Amino acid sequence: MSLVQDMLSPLPDISPEKLTILKLKHSTLNRDVFSEPSSPIHEHEGMNFSKSSNNMSSSVVSRRTSRATSGARRRSSFLHSHRSEMSRELTSQAEGKFFALMDLMSTASREASSLKESWARIVSERESLFKEKEELLSRVEEVTETLERTQTEHHHHGHEHGERKKQVEKLLLELSVAVTTIQEHKKKIADRDHEIDRVRTEIRELQSTSSTSYNEQERLKAELQGIYIKLKAVEDDRDHAKDEAHKHHGELRNLLREHTDMKSRYDESHSKYESSRKEVLSLADRLRIFELERDEHLHEKDRLQEDLKRAKHRAEESSRELYELTERHERTQRDISKLRETTRIAEEERDEYSLTIENLRRDVKAKTTGWEESDELRADITLKYEHLKREVISVKEKLREVETREIDIKESLDRSREDHRLIIIERDQLKEDLHDHRNRDGERQRQINILEESLRRTEQTVSELRAELHTVTERNKVLIRDGDDSRTKHGHLHHEITELKEKLLVFQAEIRTLTAARDRHRKEVDDWRHKYEETVETITESHDDSTELEFEIDSLRSLLREAREQKERAIAARHAADRERDEAVARFEEKCREMERFEESASAHYHATHKSEGGGARTYTRTVSSGTTLHHDGHGHSASGMFSP
Repeated sequence: MSLVQDMLSPLPDISPEKLTILKLKHSTLNRDVFSEPSSPIHEHEGMNFSKSSNNMSSSVVSRRTSRATSGARRRSSFLHSHRSEMSRELTSQAEGKFFALMDLMSTASREASSLKESWARIVSERESLFKEKEELLSRVEEVTETLERTQTEHHHHGHEHGERKKQVEKLLLELSVAVTTIQEHKKKIADRDHEIDRVRTEIRELQSTSSTSYNEQERLKAELQGIYIKLKAVEDDRDHAKDEAHKHHGELRNLLREHTDMKSRYDESHSKYESSRKEVLSLADRLRIFELERDEHLHEKDRLQEDLKRAKHRAEESSRELYELTERHERTQRDISKLRETTRIAEEERDEYSLTIENLRRDVKAKTTGWEESDELRADITLKYEHLKREVISVKEKLREVETREIDIKESLDRSREDHRLIIIERDQLKEDLHDHRNRDGERQRQINILEESLRRTEQTVSELRAELHTVTERNKVLIRDGDDSRTKHGHLHHEITELKEKLLVFQAEIRTLTAARDRHRKEVDDWRHKYEETVETITESHDDSTELEFEIDSLRSLLREAREQKERAIAARHAADRERDEAVARFEEKCREMERFEESASAHYHATHKSEGGGARTYTRTVSSGTTLHHDGHGHSASGMFSP
């Protein structure tokens, strides 16, 4: 209707007859029932006109009958094609929007709400147009009544009627051009529908192939992750064992070093004890010499008493030294008792030395008793003292020489002992190092054996993994090629969808312009209604050819009947298209539910297989909700809402 109004807009000079035809056409649009049994179809066929007027208009009727019939046919064909094209265009636009909404499910809710609002506006506009149509029909009926009353008076407007017929012919030519353009648009829309169906089938194929490839890739990732985790756990155990071994070796080395230090200290104390024992033995030898010479040196009693005092003093010093040595020995015993757990071998030697020390103590006690006896024999010794005096002087000189030699020997012995202690420490250190190296070599040999075994196993697993990797890479190459093909197809389809969106925006803009033009033409119709009322007033004063007007009215009524029939057929076709659309929606929802059930079973099977393999991979599910939206857990939504990996 708006298209016809756009075509009529550049023709401001329209005759009253042409305006009547337009009003009748406008009244037939979107009307379900117009022709009633009481409608005036052939009501005025038998109207009596004067014989003079019939004779005057017979030639005009014969000339214009052919043009009227051809014009009626053209108008009827135009109305029929226009009705069918408009209904088809509306249904195709609705279906196109519906499938576009299916392809663009991410924005489905907003577009659906906007479509509902637009549909509500269209319904409200349709109701308002129905009301206006009824008003126009009532006015047209009034106009037809006035025309029927004034048919006898319309005789002097032949020239104006010819001009009006010319204008109607021009209008029909313009309408035929519009019909050709509408047919071209119809062909384009049909091609677009075929392309949309093809794109939809390709998207379904891409979705199935991409889902299978994605599931296979996730399974391989989970297996590889499990192998990496096992390898990392084995490496951590190996590093922990190495750290523990190094720690124990360090502790053992420290204990051995402490043992060598204690042993060196014990050797020092033992050497000191030996030196003191040798001094005691030397004193005992001297006492024996004095006992042997006591009988001979009684006359040197005084001198021998002094020497005895000196000997006692030395004995006291030696006893003090022996006491100090015993205290040192006790301290070493306490130290050794503290380190008894780490030096069990040294305990045995300590026991032996303690026995020797006890024996020496008993010897010292025996010597002290001997000294007491020597006091008793002092009187005898004084007798021999004078004889031994000279010999004692010589012996003293010899003793001094022996003491100096003994001091030198002691110093050299101390140096040799220190050197021996250092050599023992170095020997023990070297033994420890050798033992460590041997342990390390044994550990390394064991590690080498373990690594060789693990290497053999890893080589076997690597060979198996290489075979699996080869198969997986081949499969992955095939999937990559399929994915590249699907990406290219998806890119083409996305480009085509963007083009279709642009075309949809263009069509929406055209619809807005057409609605604006409709409003503008509605205002023009109101203006023409006012002009029509003025022309009706002029028509009442004029007298035209009544037979011509009656023929035109009959042709308009026949056009009206044909237009009503075409409208009923268009309404039936629209209802059939709505039913087909509802069936397609139901089928699509059933397919979505089947896809949802299939994906749930596939995800359950996927979880079962991963649990049987011991893998803890992530799960990816997709839910299709009653043909409106697609939800995907894991890696985001697709831009179009139709396809997601």
